[in-house]
Amino acid sequence: MGTEQKKTPNYLLIANRIENDILQGKLLNGHKLGSIRTLAKQESVSINTIRAALDSLIDSALLTSLPRIGFVVSYKRAATNDAPFESFIPDTRLAPSSQRWLSTMVQGNRTSHPFFHMAVPTSSKMFKSFQRQYHQIILQNLQRDADSACGISSLRHCISQHLADRQTHINAANIQITNGCQHALEHALRVLCKAGDTVAVPVPAFPGYFALLGVLGLKALEIPMSPQGPDPELLEQAMKNPEVKALIIQPNCHNPTGISLSDAYKKQIAAWAQENQLPVIEDDISAQLNFIGPSAKLIASFDTQGWCLIVSSISKVIGDTERIGWCCPGRFKNQYMTQFAVSQISNSYYLQQALTRYYQGSLYQSQLRAWCRDIKVATNAVCLRLEKGLGENIQITAPSGSYALWLKLPQGINAQQLHDKIDVQKIDFLCGELFSIQGHFKQYLRLIIMPPLNDKTLAGIDHLISVIKNLLDSNK
Repeated sequence: MGTEQKKTPNYLLIANRIENDILQGKLLNGHKLGSIRTLAKQESVSINTIRAALDSLIDSALLTSLPRIGFVVSYKRAATNDAPFESFIPDTRLAPSSQRWLSTMVQGNRTSHPFFHMAVPTSSKMFKSFQRQYHQIILQNLQRDADSACGISSLRHCISQHLADRQTHINAANIQITNGCQHALEHALRVLCKAGDTVAVPVPAFPGYFALLGVLGLKALEIPMSPQGPDPELLEQAMKNPEVKALIIQPNCHNPTGISLSDAYKKQIAAWAQENQLPVIEDDISAQLNFIGPSAKLIASFDTQGWCLIVSSISKVIGDTERIGWCCPGRFKNQYMTQFAVSQISNSYYLQQALTRYYQGSLYQSQLRAWCRDIKVATNAVCLRLEKGLGENIQITAPSGSYALWLKLPQGINAQQLHDKIDVQKIDFLCGELFSIQGHFKQYLRLIIMPPLNDKTLAGIDHLISVIKNLLDSNK
């Protein structure tokens, strides 16, 4: 004798039908259902049956019973895409390449992807040592000493000493603490230039320069670079040009190429600046990460008249989560410090105290040397792997320090075409054309090699090699 099938109760049939309408979006969050009597009449069932159906949906968190309102849909559908909650449209004053770069940085969610962002890992010894100093200061309830908008004097003395170790002698009173290198650069440009002025920039260059110039209404004069630095003839012409009001340059461990200028070239740039009375904004943010030869000198080492302004920060050495930077504004000290004080009355006192203690302790220099060795080991290993896998099909600019690798792709392959093919969860990079507002360097890309070297790094490089080989085969 067969088993008789049990009939589904009416209240569950009704509950299932309402649930499907909610899950399919026919009944949205906040939708008010009719009264119990109205629903019973619509479904041709008793009030008790409707009450049981609604109670079932309440138990499933699909409905809520509200006093004097009745039964309301309380289910929110899960997002069906990964679009940002707010759209971001870059300022139209920016060049198209700057708009693309800014969009990538703001809403691209790429900071966690390997090979993309110069973010020092929180597992590094330097980051942890700095954080320990900060925590100790907070726990000690340190009493604030007298300080000014220029920053605490002890930190400015530490920075002055570090610069002196590199044969650049700047009085601590002539150093302004800022909220990072880009912040320091912005104030320098505001002091030196007005809207419509032209600023010379050797390219490729950090895309943030061009974004900042665009927001400030300044024009960029691009000076082409080689592995030895900016074209000397064109740079001299630009520095003699009365329409050029400043030069932005990163002479040591340059982003994105990793190169450093010779001391002779730095001395020449300082001489041109003095001869033409042209301010030079020297971005020194990565110089401490030099892993070839002795500590790198600055252009400011050869500047005797104060035409060189140094901007830098801790972000590439200790970490970019704590915003501490500085500027040595040279002959523009009064204008710069006034500009800063007007925009920001006080500074990050406790972070500055922590950085001072870390700088003055016994660990900083030894940890920095070890970190630079780690960068060199990782960079060399990646270069060897790329050269072994691609041979003459890849050209790598030999870096002198920092995390950037500047690669030239084989003929017939551009960086954007390559980026469309890669798995960005395995490896990611910035396309070369973002390092110029003129759209140059389409055949180039910038990788970031962040220690420690591990299997994930090598797997990402192997993936890149494989995709490049596939593109080469398809172009035959």
